[in-house]
Amino acid sequence: MQPDAKTRRRSWGRLAAPLIGLLLLVHLVRRAGPSRILEGIASVGWGLVLVIALAGLSHVLRTWAWRVTLLEARHRTSFGRMFALRLVSEAAGQVGVFGQLCGDAWRVAGLAAEVPLAARVGSVALDRILFTLSSTLVTFAGVTSVALLLPLPHKVTVYANIFAGALVVLVLLAVIAVRRRWAVVSGAAGALGRLGKIGHWLENRRETIRSVEDTLLDFFHHSPAAFWRSLVLQMSGQALVVLEVCLILRLMGLRAGVTSALAIEGLTKLLNIVGMINPGNAGTYEGGNMLVAKLVGVGGTAGLTLGLIRRVRALFWAAAGAVCFVALPKSARKEKTGVPKAAESGGREHTAVILAAGVPADSLLMTVGALPVLLRAILGEHKAAASRIVVVIDAISATRVREALRRTRRLPDTVEWCEVASGELVSALSHLCEPEDRLVLVAADRTYHPSLHRRAAEWQGSQPLALATGTRLAGIWAATLEQASGLLEGCPARTPNEVLERLAAAGHVACEPVPSGYWQKLSGPADRLDAERKLDQWLVKSTDGVFARMNRKVSIPISRQLIKFPITANMVSLFTLGVSFLSGVCFALGGRGDMVLGAFLSVFSSILDGSDGEVARLKMQESAFGCWLETVCDDLYYVFLFSGMMIGLLRRGPVYLVWGSLLCFGATATILATTAQRRRMAGARPEQYLTLWQAQASKRSSNPFLYLGRHTEFLMRRCCMPYLVLAFALFGGTYMAFIGAAVGSNIAWPIALYSYFSFNPLQKSYA
Repeated sequence: MQPDAKTRRRSWGRLAAPLIGLLLLVHLVRRAGPSRILEGIASVGWGLVLVIALAGLSHVLRTWAWRVTLLEARHRTSFGRMFALRLVSEAAGQVGVFGQLCGDAWRVAGLAAEVPLAARVGSVALDRILFTLSSTLVTFAGVTSVALLLPLPHKVTVYANIFAGALVVLVLLAVIAVRRRWAVVSGAAGALGRLGKIGHWLENRRETIRSVEDTLLDFFHHSPAAFWRSLVLQMSGQALVVLEVCLILRLMGLRAGVTSALAIEGLTKLLNIVGMINPGNAGTYEGGNMLVAKLVGVGGTAGLTLGLIRRVRALFWAAAGAVCFVALPKSARKEKTGVPKAAESGGREHTAVILAAGVPADSLLMTVGALPVLLRAILGEHKAAASRIVVVIDAISATRVREALRRTRRLPDTVEWCEVASGELVSALSHLCEPEDRLVLVAADRTYHPSLHRRAAEWQGSQPLALATGTRLAGIWAATLEQASGLLEGCPARTPNEVLERLAAAGHVACEPVPSGYWQKLSGPADRLDAERKLDQWLVKSTDGVFARMNRKVSIPISRQLIKFPITANMVSLFTLGVSFLSGVCFALGGRGDMVLGAFLSVFSSILDGSDGEVARLKMQESAFGCWLETVCDDLYYVFLFSGMMIGLLRRGPVYLVWGSLLCFGATATILATTAQRRRMAGARPEQYLTLWQAQASKRSSNPFLYLGRHTEFLMRRCCMPYLVLAFALFGGTYMAFIGAAVGSNIAWPIALYSYFSFNPLQKSYA
């Protein structure tokens, strides 16, 4: 047979499995009765949100279990990124075993580049093995409950006992292999190495396979506490899945206990292994649920309804994984490439010297925005793309300060520590770098607006630069080492402020004025309160309108409470997305009270939408990925809101299907046009997009097209639209908001497309 014919046959074979599965699903629905299935789904109602939330909590626990397997390397990558990678992997796993392998490979590639490759591969392999082990235990418990607790025919009971015994033997063999360090994987790879192409492929990867196997075995023998903690977390995730089954059956009005739920989940996992040959497991999963439900006495129709509800839950989190897949590659590419951050941002490389010598340890560790002052200075220079960050600190307090910062798990690994004796602060500078290198000196006893770090980083003048407010020095100074050494020659300075004053008094220094609200020196509790107030002011953006500033009055206190907990900005974005989904569900119910409740939830989602960015700025966790995730969540907010409106309004007449189609086209076109323009204009600084767009639109004030866009774009913002929707909903005019959105979206996308071709790309702004 010719190669092309073989390829065509394989392609048809891959398409046949899901097609047969879909036909099977249609047949099962017709046989069970669509009306009865809809009845069961309707009985779940609001409980679907709780089902989705339980699944999300299960994903969080599994991500935590995976994070534990990284051991000490876990601090080199954020929990939010690992959670996003988990969702991407789960979304890929929806298409079968091949997708599952691709998802695991994506997890390996997506972890921070600072984590060694062997640790990345080993952690993913460990996570998969522990998940398989926990699933096997649940399957064993499910089969045992079927065999011992449920009234079944004798023949079925015998088969169940045999299978349960086989599972026990398999688990015992795995435990013995791990305890005695049997080289099962590398041994099997060596045996297969004698086979043709597969053998050649394995031979080239023998060292990697052996390294990963050693990592797996060492994890159990050298880190038993981490092993059991990860396994307990995996089992907790499995317990939530069993609870999900029990919850759905109870919401459907069935008196099903934990035993029945455990039996259903255990046997479903067993059937999922068979269904892996079917991409998406469509039809076979629902059919398996029917068989298992009949077996435990719940009923085939209830089993099919259970399978469909769990399918909706899986699709929801698969969609979240697809969102993360779109947003993650850009960050991953940055980690994999060897391009310095300074080169990416277009600036010149510089060495940041944090002057902490002569400052009491208590002042350096004073917290502002839940972060120590010294750490804020370090992270500020890290985000300003410093090629090196050196902390010059008194030897007597260095150990205490360094350990305190490490406990925060936010200290960059690249920070260098230069311990000096009292009075040696100036002499230490000459040993840090070459004479022609650019230095940015930063006093460690104060807080700074991020723009001050960026301004010093972009300095390229021939004279040294000092940032000051009137006669008071802000605490940041930029020069070459040669210039600094010349100005500081013979200086007996002991504190950062004395060094900066000597530099400013030496002459030939360009003093650049900065507002007093952009920095704050800390010498006591009163100064700390002033720093906190200024930090709150920095959270307000220059593009915030009336509604956004009104939201800030609520969102900032919420964010202040959130930063006390180990919650990242990306977690807040995903929670806000859940509130948006709940708002759409309320609108879909169609009643006037439901729509008013949906409008209030929409406003609450709008308020929380500011919290993710505020948490990121308070904890200095801003990232391009976080900004794009927030953008995607904003887009999904509109999708949930208007989809829910259309479903609810369709009860009043089919005309809203026409308006909905018009809105869908306009919203999609607007999202695509603004996304493309954001990439073109803002590049690696997506949060600057609106500022850049308004700046360029204001230069073309005579253009009526852009004049209309500039003075009406606030109506489309997430901070304003929810209040308009709420006003219409309170007076029973939700349909007017829906029609207005359909018209407005089809005005917005031509303006966005016009500005895409008219405006200049990649403009910089450090405001």
